[in-house]
Amino acid sequence: MVTDDQLSELVALVARWALGAKHRIVTAESCTGGWIAKAFTDAAGSSRWFECGYVTYSNAAKVRDLGVSERTLAEHGAVSEPTVREMAAGALRVTGADVSIAVSGIAGPDGGSPEKPVGTVWFCVGRRVGDAVGARGAGVGSVAGARGVGPVAGASGAGAGSGVAARGTDARGGGPNAAGGPDFELIAEGEVFAGDRETVRRASVKRSLDLVLQFARRE
Repeated sequence: MVTDDQLSELVALVARWALGAKHRIVTAESCTGGWIAKAFTDAAGSSRWFECGYVTYSNAAKVRDLGVSERTLAEHGAVSEPTVREMAAGALRVTGADVSIAVSGIAGPDGGSPEKPVGTVWFCVGRRVGDAVGARGAGVGSVAGARGVGPVAGASGAGAGSGVAARGTDARGGGPNAAGGPDFELIAEGEVFAGDRETVRRASVKRSLDLVLQFARRE
């Protein structure tokens, strides 16, 4: 199982990058229930780079607070790539932050299905790009025109189920949250984690932080 020490080490890396890049980060969480925001605020000095966190546990909260489309939820469900993309883009839009982290999943022990078993979690990290970086409060970014970056063979992270294929994509262009303004770059991926509710949630927090650091390495 992922430990608190492991999460603290990852947060320290995220903090170092955010401070160096002068980025402010916002979280949009569902199944992790604010755990990512807690991990951030456990770190002294996090007010210098952490903007705020949303716990949009219900579908209604995702629509109301982050602007997720009701159609997206009806067609794809809360645990899906389209939904976390809209969560990540919406969090950037409503806060003006530079980087967002969105997560939605089925931590169990109930709620799974053959198509989305318990342990299924979708993640998306978004950031402002180009001239939009640092332009907080400047408008909605765009999320369509996706290009695939290929399948992720096997689930990653502590507690992950083996041999589970996931998808990751980058996106730029116009999308359901687009209303003009700066572009957003989004990277999303899905995982299926093995283990109980605690294990799935801890693994989801870790994977979220890992995904932020993927963005950091691209800069």
